[in-house]
Amino acid sequence: MVNYFHLGAIILAAIAVAIADALIKKVSLSGGGFLLALKNPLMIAIIALYLLQIAFFLYVFMNNWNLGVVGNLQMVFFSLSVILLGFFAFGEVLSNVQFIGVGLALIGVILMNL
Repeated sequence: MVNYFHLGAIILAAIAVAIADALIKKVSLSGGGFLLALKNPLMIAIIALYLLQIAFFLYVFMNNWNLGVVGNLQMVFFSLSVILLGFFAFGEVLSNVQFIGVGLALIGVILMNL
């Protein structure tokens, strides 16, 4: 039986990392090199989002979820989040084959929770 509160924590962890990764892309596109990117004020938010993800995972693993199931769920929700962020924030698009891959990943999530 799926605990929806724990599942929500996994989804929030994935979204936190996806937002952090999108912010890293935004910082890197601003130019100026690696050291200037590290000094960007957005890096504080990025680090905070990664720490938030760690807190969510700590909570889930303290409640005895299986690593394989958590990893699979997190990767699928992370993928969905970065696809949406890439589309809306950066104008990125996916091919038809890539959309099929997303669909198969969602089927995998369903199967992992049966």
